[in-house]
Amino acid sequence: MDEAALPAWHQALAYAVTGVRFEDLGRQDRPDLESLAALLRPRLGVQVDLAELTRAHPLPPDLAEGLGPAQLGSAVAELRRRLSGPPPAVVADPRPLSADERRLLQDVPPHHGV
Repeated sequence: MDEAALPAWHQALAYAVTGVRFEDLGRQDRPDLESLAALLRPRLGVQVDLAELTRAHPLPPDLAEGLGPAQLGSAVAELRRRLSGPPPAVVADPRPLSADERRLLQDVPPHHGV
C-alpha cells in the first residue's frame, strides 16, 4: 500500500496529546503506542510543555482522516497514560497454564448450554 494512502496515526496521536505537529512521524496502518511513546518522551519538556499532556487538542481534518473515533480516543487515552507516569510494573512473566487452570477455563456453567 502506498504510504501516502495510510492514515497518519502517530502524527494524529502526537498532536492530540501535545498540540504540536510532528510530520517526521510518518504514516502507519495502525498505531504502535510503545514506539510512539519512546519517540515522544525525549521531546517532552524540550519541544513540548509537559502541561500540554493534560489539555485537549482537537485534530486538524487532515490528521483525523481515516481514523476511527473510538479507536483514536482509546489510543489517545493510553498514550497520555504512558507519557504521564512511570511504565507499569510487570507482575509476572507469561507462563503456561497449569492443568487446574486449563480445566477451569474449559468449565462452562450449565445455564450457558453447550
